[in-house]
Amino acid sequence: MIKPLFVVPVLLTTALTAGLTAQSYLEMPATANPSLELPDFGLRPFAQRSSRVQMFFDASEVGASTFTATEVAFRWDGPLPRVGAPGPFNIQRLRISIGVTTVATPAARFADNLSSSLTTVFDSTVNYFPDPGSASPHPWGGPNDSLRFPFTVNVPLTIPAGGWLVLDVQMENNNFSMFGFAHTILDGVATSGGPSDGQAVSFGQGCSIDGSTPPVTIGVEGTKAPGAAHFITGQNLGADAPLIVAFGLSNTRSLFGALPLTFPGTNCDLLVSLDATTLTFADSTGALTGLPFVVPPVAAYAGVTLHHQLVAFAPAANSLGAAFSNAQTVTLGTLAAPGRGTYVVSHGSDADATIATEVSAFGYAARLGTL
Repeated sequence: MIKPLFVVPVLLTTALTAGLTAQSYLEMPATANPSLELPDFGLRPFAQRSSRVQMFFDASEVGASTFTATEVAFRWDGPLPRVGAPGPFNIQRLRISIGVTTVATPAARFADNLSSSLTTVFDSTVNYFPDPGSASPHPWGGPNDSLRFPFTVNVPLTIPAGGWLVLDVQMENNNFSMFGFAHTILDGVATSGGPSDGQAVSFGQGCSIDGSTPPVTIGVEGTKAPGAAHFITGQNLGADAPLIVAFGLSNTRSLFGALPLTFPGTNCDLLVSLDATTLTFADSTGALTGLPFVVPPVAAYAGVTLHHQLVAFAPAANSLGAAFSNAQTVTLGTLAAPGRGTYVVSHGSDADATIATEVSAFGYAARLGTL
């Protein structure tokens, strides 16, 4: 029996399309209506020379809990007038990793936010074009599709209940700053919650490393709150000097008695109880540029008071061979659940950072290609 001729193309079409799955997309954050321009923006990673950004989306903000991811695209925030060099700009190395985590509340230590390893899906030099300021919203992938990153491997994902989808973006040596300012801020939306900064107040007086230079001083930078990190700084410590950083829960009592305690034969005061200490070193200018103090993401730590002081080993200082800084009292702020299922943990100058300089309840506009 001779089959009708029209059956042949039908059979061929079926054979050619068998096993193929159509590309589809998930636009995030889903509840923020990302088909429209979002009201906020993020400076990281592209408005920095180097940066690391961990982006977190729960299943409601992804729009699905199980899918296979094939690419990600970002878009510029706009419309904005075009300024600066037209590009293209070059990123020496851009790494994108994807996965999921069961960690309930991301915090300042990048590694602690991951319950399992991520999959590296993009690792390459990148050329990109800045925001041309001509549309609202800007297209996914930006000008010339330079913000669309096809994955080297398709990644099946299932977001666990109470967990997150994770995108980890590490950017090294973005040369845009060599050519003048350009609009390289990503579209996104802020929400309520996350860490809220506390306070830091100086007290006491430091002493000098040699009797002739200014006294040793201590400072605090960063976000002083549960789930975040603040950074201890210091000045006038002596070039490459070994340092003890003292952490205390009291500034009135210590193992040595009442505080402040002036050491005999010196004008140096112990100002904080020595409940914990760590050893580090000043740099070649005699400065401490930022020792991190990471506070776990426990809301009950809100309002906790901590005291910090520096001790520099300085043989010429006095009979102790040490110079003490003034002190800082840090009162931790608060930590609240985010109002939307998005979170960001980031560092603004180091692609390989282990501790974030910023934690916020923010959601970047991102489009996932999926199968």
